[in-house]
Amino acid sequence: MGKIEINYTEKDGVLLPNLQISNNSEDDSQPLGKYGRMAMEYLHENHPQRFMILKMDGTLMEKMHRVHREAVEKIEYITQQMLEAEPMPATEDIMEKTRHLNSLRSSAEEIVLNEIIFKVR
Repeated sequence: MGKIEINYTEKDGVLLPNLQISNNSEDDSQPLGKYGRMAMEYLHENHPQRFMILKMDGTLMEKMHRVHREAVEKIEYITQQMLEAEPMPATEDIMEKTRHLNSLRSSAEEIVLNEIIFKVR
């Protein structure tokens, strides 16, 4: 049986293995956004075998970053479509305009959660 070579880094007197959970070190170094974290949590809790496979083959973080980007783009797109159908109220009240926009964004986010986030990858 072959030996596995693992490199270590010393931190505070402890040797830690140099491991990464992605084949792309850029994905490891970038913080994962809200929707990527939600998708990862959903996958981990509801499809643990798939989660482990993605983690072991080094594509977990890449996929979760892609999910986040896709979700953000889709929320923006849906919100813009909803704004065309339900334009901002004709008022000077900033709070009223903010409530309207937040309501549309919340509806768009709900759609994206079901279509993109809570889906097996």
